[in-house]
Amino acid sequence: MRSKRSNSPLSQQQASPTRPASIGQVLFQVRTALFEYGAVSDEEEGRAEAEILLQHLLSVGTTELFASMRSPFPAEQRDALLAALVRRIRHEPLRYITGSCPFYGREFNVDARVLIPRPETEQLIDLALAWAVESNPESLRIADIGTGSGAIAATLATELPMPEVHAVDISRDALDVATGNCERLAGAGCVVFHEGDLTAPLKGRFDILVANLPYVQLKTLEDAEPELAHEPRGALDGGASGMDVIDRLVPQLPALMNPQHSLVLLEIDPPLAAPTITLVEKHLPGASITILSDFAGLARVAEIRINS
Repeated sequence: MRSKRSNSPLSQQQASPTRPASIGQVLFQVRTALFEYGAVSDEEEGRAEAEILLQHLLSVGTTELFASMRSPFPAEQRDALLAALVRRIRHEPLRYITGSCPFYGREFNVDARVLIPRPETEQLIDLALAWAVESNPESLRIADIGTGSGAIAATLATELPMPEVHAVDISRDALDVATGNCERLAGAGCVVFHEGDLTAPLKGRFDILVANLPYVQLKTLEDAEPELAHEPRGALDGGASGMDVIDRLVPQLPALMNPQHSLVLLEIDPPLAAPTITLVEKHLPGASITILSDFAGLARVAEIRINS
């Protein structure tokens, strides 16, 4: 076990009654505490998280934070910083502590009711936008299945010209978060919300369907980092194989998608690539499916193109 520098996550060593700690000193203390108390795996990760925490507490951006390194850390924020640091040391995800998460250039409000958006999910947006430009349809009907925080729905509603976007989630709590995010970022009425299981609440045909469904295998979930235990289990748990929810969604696609020309994008776990291909070939025999890798080189997206 690493030795602790003090009895408190924030040491008083660098401050004095006449000279309070500077923002730069507090940043260093937070970075060190995060690493020494096991909240992060290395000092570089600790540095990044410390910067995010201080930006959140001081309501400043990166440039402002570094420009104020010599300024005294506000005394009235010290208790809030300690409370945030304790929460993080107890492995609560950083983004729940700050209450927001960046996704595709926008900040989304997040809390324990929804899964924290991941950077790899932005690939779904890129693919949907590229297909829309390539297809150039007169109008687009889009379904976001398992919307969670609403990150996908709000982004597509904002990035595309006048789409009709529908967002579905089985969790009422998640829909409350998604509604707030979509109204704030895309505008009231830009996304239609449905509470229900997968595609059950939807009517009509869709041109694009995007789904980031629970796909983590049960064993992987049980062995995962403690931060994952704070996120909603229902948004992660794909059952023993990881395919439980995807197995239910794919058979529903033929009745939902535009048979002439449409796109389905499924985020997957790398081990699910082969069973996803088999499933799509069974239920959508005329479709083409491509498994695309994320920036780490891991199979991450099943791109399904449906054409008559």
